[in-house]
Amino acid sequence: MDLSYKIKNEDRRSYPLNSWTMEDGTIVAIYQGFRSSNPDLDFIVKYKEPNKRLRTPSHTHWVVDLVIKGEVLPDLTLELVNELLTIYDSVEAFTEASQRDEYELIYPTLLSNPEMGHYYYSALDNVGGLSIQLIMTLVELFSRCEKNNEGAFMFRGMLELCKQYLEGHKDYYQIIGISKRV
Repeated sequence: MDLSYKIKNEDRRSYPLNSWTMEDGTIVAIYQGFRSSNPDLDFIVKYKEPNKRLRTPSHTHWVVDLVIKGEVLPDLTLELVNELLTIYDSVEAFTEASQRDEYELIYPTLLSNPEMGHYYYSALDNVGGLSIQLIMTLVELFSRCEKNNEGAFMFRGMLELCKQYLEGHKDYYQIIGISKRV
């Protein structure tokens, strides 16, 4: 399957450095990035659901999905967001390109093990459009990417905002408005 994409305003394509296939057939791939204080280690995340086009996940995509999940199963969604914050805090930035390019996901693979919580969060898979495995993959990768840029905080801030929303401290308009500006 071709996961390349045409680079905007250029006559060349970008090809994945690494990719992972989710249980539902969705493929998540990373591509060479060019931003941050460490551009050689920067990467862009894209995903392709079965029979759909390659997409770049915006913060609004996963935030809206967590809002939907939170409206249906608020306590379980809050537990998930707390778990996502734990993931953010525990991952480290890549230190070399080969580490990034050969990386094996840690957290979404834990979902495959019933003893590690797969069945615990599975009720959320039936709510919203994104699977828990995809959300955890995005969080793991976005966290590592953000940590490559010293002083960056926006992604963690969005997770905190989701938590505040689920706890009733922020409203729908605040969380969606901020996610659109990121």
